[in-house]
Amino acid sequence: MLDPKAFLESIQKEGLSFFAGVPDSLLKDFCACVDDVLPAKNHIITANEGGAVAIAAGHHLATGEIAVVYMQNSGLGNTVNPLVSLADPEAYSIPMILFVGWRGEPGVSDEPQHVKQGPVTPKLVSCMGIPHTVLPDTEDESITAIQKAISYTKEHSAPYVFLVRKGTFDKYATQEN
Repeated sequence: MLDPKAFLESIQKEGLSFFAGVPDSLLKDFCACVDDVLPAKNHIITANEGGAVAIAAGHHLATGEIAVVYMQNSGLGNTVNPLVSLADPEAYSIPMILFVGWRGEPGVSDEPQHVKQGPVTPKLVSCMGIPHTVLPDTEDESITAIQKAISYTKEHSAPYVFLVRKGTFDKYATQEN
């Protein structure tokens, strides 16, 4: 399992410092860490996933930096339009990294509402022409994967998706203020 704080620190060292998204149960410990550690100007919880992609795009246009978007896979449908008409290299070429909680992953017990969404998630991402991989659950492998994804987004000026499996992140204890 990935320690959320160590993972966040590692990806910050890679230049990822702005996050937007809709909280997800598979990403809850990572999201809690992001909320604890980052200043409010660097973490925006959005009303929907499409809005998160749009904010990430705006952040990139304003700063030239790659933003991170997080969500549950059931919200991926809300991102189709902004990903293909805004971020895609055939449109405005906006690089971003997406962490998508993979509810309903084939072979993993989950709630009935995720049964269909799980198997179609990788196909939907592929259909949009976005490369993707499963986020490794070890520190070294995850950082190597992040570095490759960042290189891809810079080289192609395009999004990259990480599917996040159940149990990828360890528990995170929210800091007392």
